[in-house]
Amino acid sequence: MTQHATEEDAWDAYGDGRQARLWDRDPSRFHWTQWTGHPDHGPQLELLPTGPGTSVLDLGCGKGRNLSHVAARGGRAVGVDLSGNQITAARGLSGVRMELHQTDAAKFLDACSEEFDAIYSVFGAVWFTDPEVLLPKIRRRLKPGGVLVFSHRPPDDGEYGPVLHGEEAPAMRRCYPGAVWEDHLRVAGFVDVSSWTIAPPPGKEGMVQTVIVRGIRSTAA
Repeated sequence: MTQHATEEDAWDAYGDGRQARLWDRDPSRFHWTQWTGHPDHGPQLELLPTGPGTSVLDLGCGKGRNLSHVAARGGRAVGVDLSGNQITAARGLSGVRMELHQTDAAKFLDACSEEFDAIYSVFGAVWFTDPEVLLPKIRRRLKPGGVLVFSHRPPDDGEYGPVLHGEEAPAMRRCYPGAVWEDHLRVAGFVDVSSWTIAPPPGKEGMVQTVIVRGIRSTAA
């Protein structure tokens, strides 16, 4: 495995390498999948409440492409990423107003006192953090009735639970099918939980799919 001086260095390398190739192809729309070169593929912002008067948090915002579309709708757009390179790139986006924080997602949620209408993560912090740790923190930072949505690649054959992500970053990705994620969300206090799988676009049959999971913060204390 590639050795990095700090965790931040590792995520810088990840963001500057493979993630850059995946996410920088088409900045014209919001993407939940990694097939960013296909403008009509998958859902967009209809999964989240956005617009004036809303507040939305992106956990693992990367270079801010997705968050910029949230910001363009109006309302408050907040992004968190541990990579300094990614945050610097996000701050360089012109024409959008975003609040950006270079920090660990769980630490940000612990320190934050704001409640959000929506929290989302696209191949980001939810995929890389123990759900028993992160999901309760997310729930506490959502308004009653607030929405959590996240996406990631489905587990490969034989994968289950924490699996070493590889050489790009010193992290364990959470390899769960949608039904298992639904159980995790319910235990953490989410309701109206659902999950579904997005097939790859035409011409990419048999290649990587995307799991999307959505839940609502219950109104109970």
